[in-house]
Parts: sequence; structure tokens; C-alpha cells
Amino acid sequence: MPDQTAVTTRSELGIDGIAIVAVSAGICVASQQLLAMTVLVVAVWIVRTVAWVRFRPRHAHGLGAELAFAIVLTCIGGFNDWNSVDRHRIYDYTVPTDLAGLSTLPIWMLLYWGLILRFLATLALFDALGPSPAPRNDVRIGPWLSMRPWVKVVAQLALVVATRQTIYRTFLDPLWSWLPFLIAGLLHVALFRWDERDRRLVLLALLVGPLVEMLYIQVGGLHRYHLGWLGGVPLWIALWWGVALLIWRDLAPRLLGVFTRVWPRIARD
Repeated sequence: MPDQTAVTTRSELGIDGIAIVAVSAGICVASQQLLAMTVLVVAVWIVRTVAWVRFRPRHAHGLGAELAFAIVLTCIGGFNDWNSVDRHRIYDYTVPTDLAGLSTLPIWMLLYWGLILRFLATLALFDALGPSPAPRNDVRIGPWLSMRPWVKVVAQLALVVATRQTIYRTFLDPLWSWLPFLIAGLLHVALFRWDERDRRLVLLALLVGPLVEMLYIQVGGLHRYHLGWLGGVPLWIALWWGVALLIWRDLAPRLLGVFTRVWPRIARD
């Protein structure tokens, strides 16, 4: 599976970071205004894409690959949120929706997930976070070592599936709602041996992720969790931010690498 090894610059991180800040500000002041939020998120997507074209470094991939990547990220984030909220009722959105009968999520929130995942992919490859921005392939179980990319990808996806399937069944339990995520974090560090970049990303995720969700809940009135002990945020989601960002740090560059290599052939054909 191809890797995307080029680091992202401050300008790229700034573009995606400003997009998140703009939508977050909108959530805090106008989350109940369906039309306003829809216009805002669509406008942010357009401006973000234009800015990316204007300020991307010379080594960056083309616009076609970027748009394809962004569309896939939107589908991944939107489907995961819809599955968690509408199918399993882990938490609830408390804002108006334009998908009545189909989903309690508004379209703008589904689109926002694309911006969130794109920002996290940019952050994971930021040049100031430390060495080794490219995904590493080493997986260790005791004395056994694998350097096959597919082994690491499958192992990480297994952690995602295991934790998601567990939370669907235990989100109301005061202990078992969060304990599997702690175990997943310990397994991740044991299997993949965190480096300096991983440790910094985990620290960012554990500190910033829950704080942003607290802002959305307490100020924006965006959504509501069960067992929201941390300012409306449950312990399991705080732990999930740490594990999920590390997994996304590895998978996102691989996925982007696929589009970077495949898209030019698709466009040529």
C-alpha cells in the first residue's frame, strides 16, 4: 500500500485549522440555525479548497486527488456518525436536521466531518511535530516482528472494529463504556511502539479533543452524550480521541498515497 511521505507545512495546517475554527465559531453562535450553518459549512469547504490550491507546496498532490480524498473522508466520517447516532443511539444531536425521516444529523454536520478528518490528516503530517511523518510498518508481538504494511493496517482496523462494537453495547455502563478504549490504547502502544510524534499527537488528542466537544455541548448545544462526566463528554470518547488520532495518523497518509498515485492514471484514461 503506497505511503504519502511529504510533510505538511504551517500554511497547510493553517488553512485546515482556520476551517475548523470557522465552523466551530458558527456552532457556538448559530447551531440552531439550519440554513445559516449549511451555508457556512459549504462556504468554508469552497474557501478551504481555493486556499489549498493557492498555497499548497510544490510537492503536493493534484487537485483531483485532493477532491477525491476529501469526498472519501466526508463519506467515512458521515457514515460513522450516522451509524453511531441513528442506528445505535450512542449519543443524540440536538440541532435541527434537513434529513427528517432519514437521519437526525443535518447535512452540514455530515459535510463538517470531511473537514474534521482532513484537518486531522494534515495535523498528523505536520512538519513541527517530530520525526518520521510517514507511516511505519513495524508490528511487534513479543519477539515476533512484522514489517508488512497490510499487517499493521489490519491490526489497527481490528482495534477500531473491536472498540466500536463494544461501545454500541456498553455506552450506558459506567465501567465498560470506557475500559475497552483504555485497553485499546495499551494494545496500540504495545503493538506499534509509539515514537515522539505519536506521543505528541496523543497528548494533543487527550487535551484538545474533549475540550472542543465540551465547547460544542455546553456553548453550541450541538449534541448530548450519556454519562457525560467531563463537562458533558464521557470518558470513553476522551480516550477514543487518543486512539483514533494515532490510527488516523497511520491510515490517512496511506489512503492519500493511494489517491496520489491512482488519480493521475484515472484522469489520463
